[in-house]
Formats: sequence, C-alpha cells, structure tokens
Amino acid sequence: MRRALAVVLVCCLLSGTAFAVADGAVSPSVAGVTPSPNTTGSLTVDPDALETASYRRATLDVSATLTLATRSLDGQFEQRVLDERANELDAASARRAQLNRSVARVETGIARLRARQTAAVRGYNNGTLTDREFVVELAYIDTAAGRLETAAGRVADRADSLAGAQIDGQPVDNWAQNRQVQLGALEGPVRERIAGALRGENTVRIENQPVRIDGVNATPTTRLEPLRVYVETTDAGVVLATVDDGTYLREASLPGERNNTTAGELTGIQDALDRVQTSYPWAWNHSSSTTSAGDRRAGIYAFTLYHDQGVLTTSLNRTSGRVFAEDQRIDLSSVPTATPVQNRTDDLRLQVNRTSPTGPLELSLSTADGEPADGRIAINNQSVGATGDDGQLWTVAPHENLSVTARTGEGVITVNTDATVGNDTAVGSDSTIGTDATAGTGTAAGTNATVGIDTAIGSDTTDGSNTPERTATVTTAVASTAVRPAEG
Repeated sequence: MRRALAVVLVCCLLSGTAFAVADGAVSPSVAGVTPSPNTTGSLTVDPDALETASYRRATLDVSATLTLATRSLDGQFEQRVLDERANELDAASARRAQLNRSVARVETGIARLRARQTAAVRGYNNGTLTDREFVVELAYIDTAAGRLETAAGRVADRADSLAGAQIDGQPVDNWAQNRQVQLGALEGPVRERIAGALRGENTVRIENQPVRIDGVNATPTTRLEPLRVYVETTDAGVVLATVDDGTYLREASLPGERNNTTAGELTGIQDALDRVQTSYPWAWNHSSSTTSAGDRRAGIYAFTLYHDQGVLTTSLNRTSGRVFAEDQRIDLSSVPTATPVQNRTDDLRLQVNRTSPTGPLELSLSTADGEPADGRIAINNQSVGATGDDGQLWTVAPHENLSVTARTGEGVITVNTDATVGNDTAVGSDSTIGTDATAGTGTAAGTNATVGIDTAIGSDTTDGSNTPERTATVTTAVASTAVRPAEG
C-alpha cells in the first residue's frame, strides 16, 4: 500500500550530535501552532509544505520486532560493559578519559539519529523507502533515542565519582538532562504505540476464537488488530496521529522550524514560557501544572502542560523561537466536537463529528430505526476500520476535505465535508481557529491541500466495484460551525 493507509513504524537508529547540528539543508516547513476551539492547539503543517498525507497501519511484524529487540539489548549490554569498566578504574584521570569517550559517543549518536530521521523522511517522499521500511525506521529511531537517553543518564551517574566534573563548562547532570531534552524531539507516543503493534500487542475483544496469524499473541477472546495511523510528511518533517484505547495520540517533528527565524530568538526560559502561553492559550488556561526542561546550552526549551483533556509536550528552538516538536495525549471522552454533519438513506444513518484537521474524528453509523450498525469505514477512499457492534468509530481526520463512506450489507452511505470547522469563528475568550500561532486569521487551513497521495483501493474501500443498490451521498461545506462541548 503506497502512500495509502496504515503504518508499521520503526526506525533505524543513528546516534545524533548533542550540538545544534543542522539536518542537512532542511528548509522551514512554514508550520505553526494552530489554535483550536475549546481544546489545545497543535503544531500543524502549512498545506503548501506537505509532501505526503495518508493513512497507514501497523501490525505484527516479526522481522521488525527482532530489529527493535536487538537494538534494545545491544544498548543495555553496552551500558553494562561501560559500568563494569568504570568500576575497575582507580585513577581519576582514567575515569575522566572514559567519561569523555562516553560523552562523545552520545553526542555523535544524537547527530546521526537526527540525520537518519531526515534521510528516512526524504527517502519515503521520493519513493526510495517503501511504506514498511519507513515505518520501521521511525519506530527504530524512537527505540534508539530511548537508549541514548539512558546512556546520557549513565554518564551523569559515572561522573559522581569525579569531584567537580564538568562537560563544556556545565555540570554533568545538566549536560545529561539537556541531551535527553534533545532526544525527546525524536520520540513520541505514536511511535511507541506502533512499536507495540509490530510486536503483536494491539488486540481487540471478539466473541469467536481467532485463527491463523490473527491468533498470534491473542487470547480466546481477542484477536490482532492493525493500529491505524495518519501520516503527514514535509521535506524533512513528519506528523503522526492515531486513536488507541480511548486516547488520541499525536506527535509532530518538524526540524525545518529550527531554521525559521520569523518568531525571533528566545532570550531565556521566561521568554520561552511566554511563547508557549501565546501559542497554546487554551491549554495554558486549563492546565493544573506545567513542567520545563532544557536551557540555552541545550538550544531547546521543552514544556509539558497537564491540562483538563490530557497532556501536551512542546519543544521550542532557542535561536528560531519556534515550536518544532510536539506530543499530544488527549482523552477522547473530553474532546469537544463541532455540530454533526450527517446523511440518511432508507436503511442507514451516518453522522460525522469533527474537531480539526489531523484531529480526532468521531463517526456514528446506525440503521434507519436507530440501532447501531457495524460497517466498514473509508475516508477519501482509504480504509480506516469498522464501527463495530456499537456503531461507533474514533479515527483521525485528514488535513484536507474529507469524504467518509460507510459500507454494510444494507448499502453504502457517504458524507462529504471539510476537516476545518468554524475557521473564521472565535470560540471562547482565548482561541480562534487560524493557520498559525496568531489567533483569528480567519483562514481555512488544509482545504484540498494534500500533495502526493497515491490512493490504495482495497477490498474494503470505496472503489465502487461492489456497491450495493442503495447508495447515498451528502456534501456539506461549513464556513462557520458552532462547537458543542464534550458530554459528561
């Protein structure tokens, strides 16, 4: 499936430098934090910067699992060997020399890892990497970044025996924390969840015993289920989003924003905090606590906001003053959605509840008499799953207009609408949907903007080859839509 649905993400690791090393000639992605009504904003890609946008899926992959496990074990073994060698060294000079070698190894590892991610994205964009290879690369990068974080922490631990030890003029603990902040931009909750799916950990409850490969790693009441992921790429950046176990997960890594100096250099942590408050007004005003990491030496300021609907982690580059990486975890039960868009036939009713482009999308399918209907769902001719016995499906909205089609034994029903809702309507006192961190631009972002999508038509997508007799389509364009709060 090229540029089509689902993802199997795992990334090969390349250690990367702890310095602010440029990822080749990475151009600005013209991205910005787009405020959303009654929920946190998100780091989004300008439509003109999109290279690909599609759905993928991750499922059991033995080869990829072995690759990930090998990388993890290699890292553990290396740290154990270094610990043993450090314990055998008596002279402070010898321990200091080993410390310097470990520092260089981590620095080089970070630089290589950054470069590897850039190469993976560009290889995927130009077709050098297949869909599977790309997803495996991303998951492997996540694993590798975690191992480098551990390595940086162990460097700090070993330095305890060296009184007054410093690295580049800063305490070793500070150096280690800054390197861990830098590596955080190469990790994310979606990549972590994809790695689990590759290991066969993504299962769903069923009534019948699964057979063949679906029964691997499953119990008599569960079967393997692909993890569906929405993927966008720019020249060197990637945005991933998925829905898993009642939680919306999203991560964005846009290194080009480190070279976009339009926002102005950050003068310190307070300046960075002010920038976060401006970029994420809703999350800031609805947070119970905020934590920070990184400093001027790291070149990155990272903040985590624990808000009413979940957790947001955002990373700002010091020299550009821009958000270039972001992680989101949002409880679906608390997500506000726009006024529903729906269609009816004699047999079916399909309702679409939108939030924002690349945000959560709630779909409800029922029979004419209101009973839940189990149907296969496709968005823009790409399969995204089934509603199941309860007639409900949470998935991820695309960047552009969306065409949602439900197919059952009773017929086919379609709703066409725009992923962007209320794009010129202020909602609440602190947020307006816009195209960047400046609220109130009144610009509809993401309309007909996806570039380079090769649509895969499978047996469960809407190619029209098996269309039942009863088919209906409704099209709606909403320029300004009220938002209803989440229930409960």
